[in-house]
Amino acid sequence: MLQNLAAKLPLLFAFGIAFATMLAGMATAAYLLYRLLSTLRSLTLPPEQRQQAKQAAKHPFAGTSLRAKTAYLICCLEQALDAYGLDAEQEEPGSWYPVLRLLWELPELPEASFEEWLAQTTDILPSTLLAPEPPTQPLPPEKQEPPAARALYTSAGYRMALLAPLIEFPVRLVRENREAPAARPEQALALLDEAMELLESYDVPLPGVRNRDFLLRQRSLGVGEMFVGRQCSGIVGW
Repeated sequence: MLQNLAAKLPLLFAFGIAFATMLAGMATAAYLLYRLLSTLRSLTLPPEQRQQAKQAAKHPFAGTSLRAKTAYLICCLEQALDAYGLDAEQEEPGSWYPVLRLLWELPELPEASFEEWLAQTTDILPSTLLAPEPPTQPLPPEKQEPPAARALYTSAGYRMALLAPLIEFPVRLVRENREAPAARPEQALALLDEAMELLESYDVPLPGVRNRDFLLRQRSLGVGEMFVGRQCSGIVGW
């Protein structure tokens, strides 16, 4: 039996090499096809959009998944909260913990649950809760008390000038890009740039290198694989 196995080893070894070569060839072909399609797409764009696409391709987060981009935006929000010294302890009244916990669910959710996440996060957006126009219809009794998030934003006062857009950006990114993440990479990356520029304009440090490097490794042209985004959080444990 051992002799038969020994006789078959060269054949098995050769088969393994052939199989690995085939997989490598398929991966190379898929990459070349993507590059070809990207090139053809760029040739059909007007010169201004072609230049924007070229610039986007050089962005550090170009080629990262939608989940990774969303996680980086949440990291930017945490940086601002930390800079302002706003409380995020889980059990404390007036804590930002519930808002962050909901946002951090996204990287771990299956894609089929994105719609539900969007519905939940829309209810806590500053643009939803702090709308200047009062509702035209009376609120039902169960909604007449101000939501906790609204009270949270009201107490933050002038700091919402920075915090409000940082809360909105992750939700907006998913809403606008979940169906075709690779269709408009320039717009998705522009949100990250806007968040970073906001932090810099308020002298708030950007997210740390460790979190940034971890998220840059989440490579995908689409939504990407699920991962524990909370490991990038200094507030929401995992």
